[in-house]
Amino acid sequence: MQMYPEQIAKALINEFFHSRRLVVLIFVVVNAALLVAGLQWPKIYTSSTSILVDEKNIIQPLMAGAAVATDATDRSKNAREVIFGRKIMDRILDHAGWLNSQPAAEEQERIIEGIKGRTTIGTVGRNIIRIEYRDDEPERAFRVTEKFAELFIQESIAAKAAESGAAFNFIEDQTQEYHDKLTRTEQELKELRSASVDARSGSDVEVNTRLSALYARIESASQELREAEVKGALLERQVSGEAETTAALTLEGNYRARIGELQSKLDTLRLSYHDTHPDIVQIKQQIQNLTDGINAQRVRREQTKKSGGVELDEAAVNNPIYQQLRRELSQNQGMIDALKARIEEAQRQLQNEVSRGKRMHSGDARLAELTRDYQINRDIYQDLLRRRENARVSRNMDRDRQGLSFKIQEPATLPVAPTGPRFWHFVLGGLLLGILIPLGLLYARLQLDPRIRSGNAISGAHKVPIVAIVPHLWTPRGLRGLRWELALLTLAVGATLTMSVILTFLRMTKVV
Repeated sequence: MQMYPEQIAKALINEFFHSRRLVVLIFVVVNAALLVAGLQWPKIYTSSTSILVDEKNIIQPLMAGAAVATDATDRSKNAREVIFGRKIMDRILDHAGWLNSQPAAEEQERIIEGIKGRTTIGTVGRNIIRIEYRDDEPERAFRVTEKFAELFIQESIAAKAAESGAAFNFIEDQTQEYHDKLTRTEQELKELRSASVDARSGSDVEVNTRLSALYARIESASQELREAEVKGALLERQVSGEAETTAALTLEGNYRARIGELQSKLDTLRLSYHDTHPDIVQIKQQIQNLTDGINAQRVRREQTKKSGGVELDEAAVNNPIYQQLRRELSQNQGMIDALKARIEEAQRQLQNEVSRGKRMHSGDARLAELTRDYQINRDIYQDLLRRRENARVSRNMDRDRQGLSFKIQEPATLPVAPTGPRFWHFVLGGLLLGILIPLGLLYARLQLDPRIRSGNAISGAHKVPIVAIVPHLWTPRGLRGLRWELALLTLAVGATLTMSVILTFLRMTKVV
């Protein structure tokens, strides 16, 4: 059944009057319950402090690229883990006096869990860490909060110094390790190069070039030797034929002429070569042969004379054609001997180069491996040297507190008033709830109870006019009882209000 607001108000007033005892009872009970709750509600004192993480100072731009500062964001995120660590919590227990009674390990764990539950750690903005602690004793709340900030800064600075120190020590160890590797590689390269002089970069190209040149020299000298041998055979035949026709020539005279020519050639060669040169040696040998030939000719001539034989005379020997052929034959023979000596020397050099190439290739793989290791270790070592110096600067900055620093932005203060709900909050809540709860119950009753409480409801439901409404008539005795009842109920409400005012005053004056 739909009712207008004024009808609802009149119905609530009627219901309030008819249920006056229940309404007053609820009012008194609710106020009494909240007064008791307010009296028993513990006093909570809160102390807080703020720590500024200063990651930008005057030295940072000066050391940019040479040192690495600790990230402030990571520190603020790890503040809870640092503060709630066992090391700090044990010092907090001792500092706040919880260990004076020597509690057992289980009791200490319970106290620590309670401290963690009453501690709030968060960030304000990007660089401020806020620590807040609640306790029922203001002095202890202040001391614990102050100690939290102090220990957090100490542990953070110590952690920063330990981190930079550990990084420096690690890089120092790596630098020394690669220095030892570099030294060993240099020693191995030195030993390898000492054992094999040819073990150097580009030796294989040089050996191949020399081998090709020697092969070409041998091939060219061999071709010249074959040509000289053919020419020598032809000259020998020509000399034999000419000797038969020039028997009148004097052989000794030709020898002497040849010796003169060879001596002149020898003098010319001595201007450019040593006596050990193959051509000089060959010419000297030819001169000696010619000299021996002269002597032999003289001996044969004497023997021929003694035996009565025939010998070519000097005119036959001194025939110009015969001498020219002998000269060419001698020169050709000298060329043949020189070419043979040259081929033998080239073959000897070829064998040396082949042996050298074998030795070089046997150590070439090891040389390449050592060279590669040396270059890699040298690059890594130089990079580690730079990193070590950067780590040294970072360590010195953390040790002197020139990098990332922590400052107390807002120090902890001794709380003078408890936080949370006050006693007057409970009093005011009791008054409001003492009124709103009965009104809510009465309104719910109006919505759920189907009884008719207004004449308009009858006319609206049955479409008939209402002639009159007969009100409730009180007898004199009933009226007197109503008055006494209203007085008692008013007295109960007044007593409740008075008690609330008195307790509020006593609480404000800290009597209770």
